[in-house]
Amino acid sequence: MRRRSLLLPVAASLIIAACSTEEASPVATGDAVTLPPVTAADTTTSVPVATTTEPPTEVTTTAAPADVTTAATTTTPPPSGVPVDASIPLLVGGGDGSGWLSLGAWDSTDWSPPFTADGAPIDPTIAAGSTLAITGLQAGDTTGVTGDTTEACFDGSVGPTIDATVGTATPPGFGYSAVALPAIWPLQPRPVVVVEASIPAYEAAGQAVFADDPVDASLGTVEQIVLADLDGDGDEEALVSFEHVDESAIVGAPGDLSAILLIATATGTSTTVVSSFVGPLEDGVTSIIDRFRVLGVADLNGDGRMEVVVHSWYYEGAGAIVFEYDGTSLNDVLSTGCGA
Repeated sequence: MRRRSLLLPVAASLIIAACSTEEASPVATGDAVTLPPVTAADTTTSVPVATTTEPPTEVTTTAAPADVTTAATTTTPPPSGVPVDASIPLLVGGGDGSGWLSLGAWDSTDWSPPFTADGAPIDPTIAAGSTLAITGLQAGDTTGVTGDTTEACFDGSVGPTIDATVGTATPPGFGYSAVALPAIWPLQPRPVVVVEASIPAYEAAGQAVFADDPVDASLGTVEQIVLADLDGDGDEEALVSFEHVDESAIVGAPGDLSAILLIATATGTSTTVVSSFVGPLEDGVTSIIDRFRVLGVADLNGDGRMEVVVHSWYYEGAGAIVFEYDGTSLNDVLSTGCGA
């Protein structure tokens, strides 16, 4: 079996290629769709992710439409718009005790991929005993100390172990659950909130992603909603995971679908961030589904704006993608992964 290239360095998107065949919609920002007014059908609960704030300048965090609970109004500084003038290595890992994989770096003025031009992994070269900030929806905000460098993927990628409890990725219980970096600025300058709610308009937005594909998107459900004001303009964005997967099939089955959407809560405008689906079988060949969840939302280069990190996985591999928000859409700037 050849290696399935789950994620490519920076400029490339997710590759849908494996030992078997599948059909998938492009992994790219889609056309914007304006939704009808949002109504929360069920009682909404929310779990704030740990946040840190600077001395206050009045900025109000707005609530999402129709009673979707968000963090309370808070005072946080507006984004500086100026990233740190330094090389900031980024690592992605989980709770399995193996080496943390390089996700690339912020290199003073731009994002730097974790691979060379010919695809060879780059050693993140973080010294043992370094204290790193760790962030993720599972881990919250914490710190960890690096240990020895060890194998992070069978392709030759190496990275340090980190002495921190961050939890395993959920679902599916493997893959990546947190990002680590030597940050000295607030990773969440504004609240990041995980919301549990039934919102018909968000379901409709998920179904619209697959309107032209040979799957029944009405079977899909919203699996995750994360709210955050990504750029500090006072309006919150919703990151929505929408999915239908036949868990018994393990590798995937016809009709499987998974996507993450970016929804502007003030206007209801929805944009596809990343998506995958499995179409009808051809000649009895097994299909594979790529699945997605938001791993974390954090300011990874110190400019006051928050990036979105997406966890992706399939039955024998996992990866992570960093998206940068431009005020309208999310654009992928870094990616890594390990899989057969």
